Amino acid sequence: MNIKQTQTSTSLPSGYTFDQLFPLIRATLDAGISVLLLGAPGIGKSTLAADLAKNMKKTLINIRLAQKDPAELGGVYFPNRETQTLELFPPDWVKRACSEPCLVFLDEFNAAVTKLHQAAAYQIVLEKRIGEFQFHPETVVLAAGNREEDHAIVTPLSSALCNRFAHFEMRSDVATWLRWAANNGIQENIMAFIQTYGENVLFAPSDEHSFPTPRSWAMASRVMDRVQEEDLKSAVASCVGLAMADRFCKYLEIYRKVNAAGIIAGKEKINFTRKSEPSFLYAAVFSVAGYLSAADVPDKNLSNIVSFISSPGIGPEYQILFLRQLRNRNGKLFDRLKALRSFRDLAAKIVNLRASLYLS
Repeated sequence: MNIKQTQTSTSLPSGYTFDQLFPLIRATLDAGISVLLLGAPGIGKSTLAADLAKNMKKTLINIRLAQKDPAELGGVYFPNRETQTLELFPPDWVKRACSEPCLVFLDEFNAAVTKLHQAAAYQIVLEKRIGEFQFHPETVVLAAGNREEDHAIVTPLSSALCNRFAHFEMRSDVATWLRWAANNGIQENIMAFIQTYGENVLFAPSDEHSFPTPRSWAMASRVMDRVQEEDLKSAVASCVGLAMADRFCKYLEIYRKVNAAGIIAGKEKINFTRKSEPSFLYAAVFSVAGYLSAADVPDKNLSNIVSFISSPGIGPEYQILFLRQLRNRNGKLFDRLKALRSFRDLAAKIVNLRASLYLS
């Protein structure tokens, strides 16, 4: 009897999100395997490295490979007259990587790297040492680089070096970035804008000097705190480009129509059945959640928060988003809300509908 064997092929996804990569890379590094992470500029590779180092309780050593002289990587040899030999003087980072558990992050790994850089990289990646200086047994190596399709300066790596890495590719993701943004002080109006318009505004590479990426939106958020109103559009444009800054500033006109303070004080209510556009709904959710992140809400006004998320026309999707933002931004206020019967009843309805994960 002949048995016909067939091969089935599965196509891997074109990259992983930050949240998907975190456990994958953590497990790979724990297994003693070095990792090469590729992704577009500004997508969050450095942030991932920092978070991994913190999670793994290792000291982060951040080296931008292409900006280092080879001697800063591999050290310098000096003649020892007593022994009649050459003696290696290692850089400070090597001493640290040898003396304690570290995460050595080689950023811009494939950007204009010379053969001397690659020679040092071989020892770092393959042998986890520099010269006779062996790294600590728990020191791990994570390299990151850009992709050719992102118009970045990329130097091909030798096949021997590539074969020593586990390779991963990172892609942007709105939901993941919004969770990060809520925990890192990003402006609520930026989060509302990105939630409203999605991936097309979070990451939109172009040939211009400035364009939207997760990193450049974080830059825009910081600069917005420090400029006058008349300079806001120019400041945002310097980070994400003029076209996206113009689109964002038009959205701000919608966002600013929401009187968050008046809503929490019980002086204003919104009927979302009359203003049902997603742009306004997202603006209202992020505006009120942002206001509550730093507001001192008296007990008598807690019920107004419940009234807001129970407003006519606001569906479970927006209720879940609001509560998630509030919990991330002001956990103490969220816990105070749990004492209200009206809130518990509303939460139970939402859990039954869609969101047990967010309200557990």
